[in-house]
Amino acid sequence: MPLLNWFSSLTLKNRLFLAFIVLILLPFSVLDIYNFQKVKLNLQQKTSEQSLLQMNKMNESLESLLATTFKTITMFEQDSSVISVLKQPEVVDQIVNQRKIEERFRSVTNSLFISSPPVFYTIVDLLGNVYTSFPPAQRLNYEVIQAKPWFQSALSASAPYQWQLESNEVLFDVNKSPQLVAISTPIRDADGTIRAIIHIAVDYESWFKSATNGSPTSEQYYLIDQKGNEIVHSGANKSLMPLEAPIIDHLLTDGSSSGFFIQGSTFINYTVVPSFHAYLIKTVPSHVLFAELRSIQNAYMGTLIIFTIAFMIITFLIASAVTRPLRLIQAKMLDVVRKDLKVRLPDQRYGGDIQPIVQAFNQMIVDMNGLVQRLKVEERQKEASRFQMLLSQMNPHFLLNTLNTIRWLALEKGDNAIPKICVSLGRLTEAGLKLDVDLIHLEQELELVRGYIYIQQFRYDQQFQVDYVYADDLKYALVPKLSLQPIVENAIYHGISQIQEKGHISIHVFTKDSQLTLEVVDNGVGLEYSEGLSKKDHNGIALQNLRERLALLFKKEASLAFVPVSHGCMVRIQLPLLMSTPYQKGSDSHVDRSTR
Repeated sequence: MPLLNWFSSLTLKNRLFLAFIVLILLPFSVLDIYNFQKVKLNLQQKTSEQSLLQMNKMNESLESLLATTFKTITMFEQDSSVISVLKQPEVVDQIVNQRKIEERFRSVTNSLFISSPPVFYTIVDLLGNVYTSFPPAQRLNYEVIQAKPWFQSALSASAPYQWQLESNEVLFDVNKSPQLVAISTPIRDADGTIRAIIHIAVDYESWFKSATNGSPTSEQYYLIDQKGNEIVHSGANKSLMPLEAPIIDHLLTDGSSSGFFIQGSTFINYTVVPSFHAYLIKTVPSHVLFAELRSIQNAYMGTLIIFTIAFMIITFLIASAVTRPLRLIQAKMLDVVRKDLKVRLPDQRYGGDIQPIVQAFNQMIVDMNGLVQRLKVEERQKEASRFQMLLSQMNPHFLLNTLNTIRWLALEKGDNAIPKICVSLGRLTEAGLKLDVDLIHLEQELELVRGYIYIQQFRYDQQFQVDYVYADDLKYALVPKLSLQPIVENAIYHGISQIQEKGHISIHVFTKDSQLTLEVVDNGVGLEYSEGLSKKDHNGIALQNLRERLALLFKKEASLAFVPVSHGCMVRIQLPLLMSTPYQKGSDSHVDRSTR
């Protein structure tokens, strides 16, 4: 309790500063040191594993070299020219035979071992002839070669094929390797008869020097046999850092094919070379291997100390920066806000520096509520003005066409039909002047269309007829005022007026999935051949006006589209199904807006 009381008595700035130190800095520092120790152990293991991976790659490269070398035996067995020489060397002069075999040796060496350590071939047939790919250190003697263990072993097939270490008898250079790794096997012809013994020797020490070339001087590589005898050692001075006896004893008693261990202050990685059962070993002093890690650790601790000091300074500045704007916001909010919103924060739950901010927030919310309400009213007023403006564009558009029709009738006929036309025109004009009505019954909309059709029938001398298809229960469905008239007008002027036969217009109204669909279909020339309306003219004044009115009334729930048909044109309007029973107000029928 005393501690809690002491914390409560602190200012907001000091509370923030203390919270940053206790809840962030201290846990972060402890966790960071713990994680670094884990990283240190993992890095030690990863370093050893990477070294072992390098050893395995060296081993794989040697195994690949020996495997490739062994496969060349099949190449000699399948070479008909080589087999013919081995079967009947007396057919051709011995010098020619020698050249054939040597040419084959060169071909194999140049194609497979051009960048590999030297590979030496010796083929000894059973008729007293010897062929080599190298200049021998001593003159070749068939009887001496025949008596060698590798010849007798391969001839009798008493031992499995296995690479063996043997002394280097090749006159290669003055710094030649003292030993080679070799394998011997019979060469058989197509019927399985042994025709010769092939002896292949590989200079593994050259491979070893090439594989360890460029390694740091602190890294030492060894190749030892199963008895612990050193075969080859990396570096020019082979007596440098001889392998210690405990290391050899550990390898010989461990029995695993690869691994790593620590002996004293040395890290040892090893892997078995299966081809001739030797151990490939790499040793690195631990102080060299983890020198970089110690450098990283020292840099890390220095960075942590600097970071801690910087964090405390920044935390203090942040705490001061947080409280200062709060006081400023408090003063500003009290000056500019007005109460009006319904949401409020309880003032009694907050104290100290927060209470004035809560009070200002409440005042701001109230003012925002009033602003939102005013914006809603203004938005509705804008939409109503826009809708009425769009609607007013319709009146002069079709009125001019109607007056033009009256002029034609007056000039051409001069009969008593003109008063009836004027009555229909009056209905259309009256509908356009009622700016306060957005939606009317389908029955009323169809009456307007019939009046307009009556006028156009005189203009075109009854050259077309109109059918109305709809269910009787849809007559009180609500539709936008003057929604069908502009579509029918386009069907007459741009469709059937351009054909010779009798025109036909069908107005079909139906419902599906709570949607009211109005379709106007004509048998005119269609969109592609109309002189006044092409596919690019779908957004003319009348149709674009109708599209915008649909968008204002129904948002995205209504659409107007041209539907492809085989002959003529179809326009489809889809909008939500709204039903409203009319009521009488004076002499007119009105729509109850609450039902929309």
